[in-house]
Amino acid sequence: MTYKDANNQVIHLIIRVPKADAAFTYFQLEANEGLSFYSTLEESLKESYRDITIKAHTGLEQELRQVLNTLHKTVPFEILEDVTKEDSL
Repeated sequence: MTYKDANNQVIHLIIRVPKADAAFTYFQLEANEGLSFYSTLEESLKESYRDITIKAHTGLEQELRQVLNTLHKTVPFEILEDVTKEDSL
């Protein structure tokens, strides 16, 4: 992998969070501003959970995983997808 290839890589996660814990999860992601981009998948809005898609540059992977590991101590979320792929600009 060349530097250019590595520079275009993003981590893409989808986590499933109980609806009751969604606001706290969003708060934690907001508190770590600039670490990732996230949004709720619309399909989960009428369910008892929220599926949240999270994207971050691979250079921030360690920090993102630290935030998620700390969050997981409080919020019982499930990781539905965890992939690294090329950023689509």
